[in-house]
Amino acid sequence: MLPVSIQGLLRSTVRIEWEDGHISELPARTMRLRCQCASCKDEWTGAPLLDSVKVPLTLRVQAMNLVGQYGVNVKFSDGHDTGIYRFTELRAQCPCAECSAKRGE
Repeated sequence: MLPVSIQGLLRSTVRIEWEDGHISELPARTMRLRCQCASCKDEWTGAPLLDSVKVPLTLRVQAMNLVGQYGVNVKFSDGHDTGIYRFTELRAQCPCAECSAKRGE
């Protein structure tokens, strides 16, 4: 599933409209905490390296760049910019009630 629109510059929420019309609204801080880059997760063990207490509650998106046709790189207001967020993962992590119910949450 590919997005047709991604909005979030200078905002605390990233809004993604998908090909099927579904809309995901993902908090920037949640995205930052889920970053899978080598600075945030140990490459060998997968253990988290990021201290969530150090991620500001008021985090915002400063820039976004597409990475191929599979993801987006986000620069956050705390300076972090090395993560790549795959579209498949962003869709799977949609926090809306409909998607949460499908996941059994």
